[in-house]
Amino acid sequence: QDVRLVLAPEVGIANFGGDPDNFDFPRYCLDMTLLRVYENGKPAATPDYLPWSAEGVKDGELTFISGHPGRTRRLETIAQLEYIRDVELPKRLVRLAEMRGVLTSFAARGKEQARTSETMLLSIENTLKAYTGRHQALVDKRFFAAKVEEERSLRAKIDADPAKKKKYAPAFAAIESAMLKMRDIVDEYDASEGSRAWQSETLSAALTLVRLANEKAKPSDQRLPEYGDAKLAALKATLLAPKPYYPELEIEAMTFSLTKLRESLGVEHPLVMKVLGKDSPRTVATRMVKGTKLREVAARRNLFDADAAAIAKSTDPMIVLARAIDPDFRQVRKAYEDVVEAVVKKNAEVLASARFDAGTSTYPDATFTLRLSYGSVAPFTKRGAKVGPFTDVAGVYRRATGSDPYALPSSWMRTKPNPTTPFDFTTTNDIIGGNSGSPVIDKNGALVGLVFDGNLASLGGDFGYDGTNNRAIAVDARLMFEALDKVYDARRIVKEIRP
Repeated sequence: QDVRLVLAPEVGIANFGGDPDNFDFPRYCLDMTLLRVYENGKPAATPDYLPWSAEGVKDGELTFISGHPGRTRRLETIAQLEYIRDVELPKRLVRLAEMRGVLTSFAARGKEQARTSETMLLSIENTLKAYTGRHQALVDKRFFAAKVEEERSLRAKIDADPAKKKKYAPAFAAIESAMLKMRDIVDEYDASEGSRAWQSETLSAALTLVRLANEKAKPSDQRLPEYGDAKLAALKATLLAPKPYYPELEIEAMTFSLTKLRESLGVEHPLVMKVLGKDSPRTVATRMVKGTKLREVAARRNLFDADAAAIAKSTDPMIVLARAIDPDFRQVRKAYEDVVEAVVKKNAEVLASARFDAGTSTYPDATFTLRLSYGSVAPFTKRGAKVGPFTDVAGVYRRATGSDPYALPSSWMRTKPNPTTPFDFTTTNDIIGGNSGSPVIDKNGALVGLVFDGNLASLGGDFGYDGTNNRAIAVDARLMFEALDKVYDARRIVKEIRP
């Protein structure tokens, strides 16, 4: 539980290139942080560890990446992929693009607004670019045709055996029916459970507290999964963590969310009328944010241990609103779980058995469980030209312009790291969101890099892996040593970790 910061580079070099360079290569990011774990007030003894490589890795050399890749959707049916392509991603892309515009306009009001909105804007831009890449993969005719052929081939193997056809074929129709039903409820789902608390930290906290009070009265196995006994400690730590709060930014974000709520469901929808009444989205957002006490840790702590009766008496405007909308949210959630999620989950398991029975060799979709990926250091082709696999220190100075996002921190301007030191590199390892921070390991078991991104081609990795151009991007271990030594004067740390 005692983890302390040792070193973190400035955002100007950790995220050098910002959104223009995100999911791209060449890249020049020292995206790393050093932490130290303590036990009983002293640095923990860790006899088992990955040694750092002093020599680094070369083009073509074998690499392994261990980590917890998040979610892939490579085994989903064509009906599911069509829904993602035609409904899910277009809706999300429009919303994200509009939110980026709102935040950009907000940041332009002044330095403080730019500072307070920076983290949210970075997150929005990152997600927007990631979803754009996924959508481009699904609208690529060759890529989608390959997915169609995969399913056609599986169906042909199933249909060739009457017993298998009877056992497995109905699963395709069941999933297709579920996705058609999802199209009917998607607007209400996105307006409630799919967009928790409308980008308001305090309303999200209020909804959590209202639900927690109701769920705690039930046996653990009968609660909503996120409120089970095993989850309560983490939930409490998250909810009661002290963190900065920016009312002006929250008003802006909540105003946008409530505007989209009215736009998607219509003025006369019961949920819209319950939330807005005859007021405008900005009027409601301003009143709620200025009136709530939930921005204070003490207020959240007092309500965390409260029962349903105490929550029912609260006059905090965010709690009052959360009490009002929780029944609507639960109703939509139950409809989704009953007619979509349960059907898809059950029949996806049937199709997983069908693939195994048919002798396919595709490995299971990622689910945040531990995996070891193998690959090699390799360049790729972008717009007909060979790119990578290494950048170097000299390149970051060539790319620096003095203006964000290509402004180098002063620490890098007043020092002289070795210009030939490798900076970032690309490998063919199959990674996905959730692998950021994963170690890149060479054939000797030594750490040679740290994963922080993938290239544009890797964004289609949600739906399928293509080793010709799909690349993981990592910080080179040699750059870490060079920066610690020459830029940050952290030679004691270098001496500690260098072989």
